Amino acid sequence: MMKKYDAYKDSGVKWIGEIPNHWEAIKISRVHPIIGSGTTPLSSREDYYSEKGLNWLQTGDLNNGLITETSKKITPKAVDECKMKFYPIHSVVIAMYGATIGKVGLLDIETATNQACCIIVPSKRICPKYTFYSFIIAKEELLLSSFGGGQPNISQDIIRKLKVPVPPLSEQQSIASYLDVKTEKIDKMIAKAEKKIEYLGELKQSLITRAVTRGLNPNTPLKDSGVNWIGNIPMHWDIACLRFFLRLINGRAYSQNELLPSGKYKVLRVGNFFTNDSWYYSNMELEPDKYCDKDDLLYAWSASVGPYIWNEAKTIYHYHIWKVQLATSMDKMYSYYLLRAVTNQKMSDMHGSTMMHITMGDMNKTKIPIPPLSEQQQIATYLDTKCSKIDHIIATQKKKIAYLQELKQSLITNVVTGKIKVS
Repeated sequence: MMKKYDAYKDSGVKWIGEIPNHWEAIKISRVHPIIGSGTTPLSSREDYYSEKGLNWLQTGDLNNGLITETSKKITPKAVDECKMKFYPIHSVVIAMYGATIGKVGLLDIETATNQACCIIVPSKRICPKYTFYSFIIAKEELLLSSFGGGQPNISQDIIRKLKVPVPPLSEQQSIASYLDVKTEKIDKMIAKAEKKIEYLGELKQSLITRAVTRGLNPNTPLKDSGVNWIGNIPMHWDIACLRFFLRLINGRAYSQNELLPSGKYKVLRVGNFFTNDSWYYSNMELEPDKYCDKDDLLYAWSASVGPYIWNEAKTIYHYHIWKVQLATSMDKMYSYYLLRAVTNQKMSDMHGSTMMHITMGDMNKTKIPIPPLSEQQQIATYLDTKCSKIDHIIATQKKKIAYLQELKQSLITNVVTGKIKVS
């Protein structure tokens, strides 16, 4: 059973709740008087950036952990002309806005930063690691305070006014050491589960590629397909350009004023394959092939590239999506798995590209293996079974990760607010 302190008092701060009697709830600016930010040198100035330059931190570098490296470097000239300030080791960094808003980092390097980073410089009154853990648990409170204008923004003023529980320095150090040990164990378990998910994803893709290019009979005679990534295929299979068997129909491009907050038809964009939020609508009546229906095979050719089976009612699909019409000799689920294999190969070929997209011309001329229809159906059934089992294991691992992340957050919260005594 976890130990508790002898006596508690109301902290006066709703998100903190009760704290041990001898602790205080104090504004960050009282224990960290130096709080600052940075700037971004002109990206058009090539002489401002260098792979072997000085550290320059962006919010994308924050990982709720120790910062040992920055993804971009700047030159001494940029530092001089842009009057860049460098912050010391043990400073705590918070992302004030953008995709990583609320994420935290603890500097293990000296670095300059961009303007989206708030830097809390270490002081003698408080243990840097304790401050770091305090901001890990304060994220939701900061986010609640950030909604005032258009985009969420955790201003430096919000950060300065944030109250955190502050025990005596010796207890701060004990808490930080305890959490370092406990969270490291949890992080290792999370990393192990993530590694397993990565392996299972690779196994699944390997199974798909092998089945759609080799079939299910290991003893069938083979011939050279003439295509490097496909390799040998069964002797009785054909090889042909994709356009002869799969017709790709482009969605319609929309101007912003054509996309409505409500209407007759949903407008399917690539992001909607992953979330049921942020839908746009349209009342426009279009030609029949600009709609997709339940069980249609679709293909996102930009950003999150790949095939999808549509599982909802009649919907308009956006420009970055193709509807795939099949020849009568093609099975839909075999075609889905085949497109998974084709996509994997094309993504491998585009490794290092900053913008992932596939053109219709490139896809149409792609060579694909064509088994007899009955064999396509057997392959699809086999892959449905195999992939379903792998997906179940992946889902179990994802649940495990979610549980461990919640456990970690709960542990940090209870220890930093004094609900659990560690010394």
